Amino acid sequence: MEAKFIMENEVKTDSVVNEQKKKPKSGQVDNYFQYVLNTLKDPDSILTEEAKGKHQFGLITIIAFLVLIFLSNFLSFFEYLDVARYFGFSDYFNYFHRTISYAIALALLILVYQNVASKKGLKYDWNFFFEKLGAWLVLPSIFLLLSIPFDLLNITIHSWISSLATIFLNIAVFMISYLYVARHDIKTAVLFLTGFYVVYRLILLIL
Repeated sequence: MEAKFIMENEVKTDSVVNEQKKKPKSGQVDNYFQYVLNTLKDPDSILTEEAKGKHQFGLITIIAFLVLIFLSNFLSFFEYLDVARYFGFSDYFNYFHRTISYAIALALLILVYQNVASKKGLKYDWNFFFEKLGAWLVLPSIFLLLSIPFDLLNITIHSWISSLATIFLNIAVFMISYLYVARHDIKTAVLFLTGFYVVYRLILLIL
């Protein structure tokens, strides 16, 4: 009788343990939508000096940001150019100018971040910067997404919203530099931001 009681307790204990394993931990992010909401509601939970293992979501956000830049640029060309001109390859390539420039500038920025962090003995790898940059780009991506319908409707406010996206991109570059690489050195963070902008403009000029 006693053995049966012990066995029943063990079964119940195993069931409780299995249920607890299945339940998500408090604050755990299971999908991208949750990640975006969590970043907007509680950015401090992600933008810490520790990696949270959300680099995949960060990379998705970076790619989404670049895609939205392309769409925004494409709509601008579509609004001002004659439709017949879209059949030329050079015109198609023009739509990618800003996207390519930002992509290269951001890639070089992350490379510089990683190298500087390594020289300073900081254990920040590529995934860390993907995670943090992606989190900072959530808001600029939302602004770009919101600007597209206004652009389609030819409402002037779209330029204001897209400008906010650019402003928050620059804030993102400055804050990542300041918090994680420059280690609260404003001058160095400003240099990172200036370098990013100059590289972006140079690439845009070359293209």
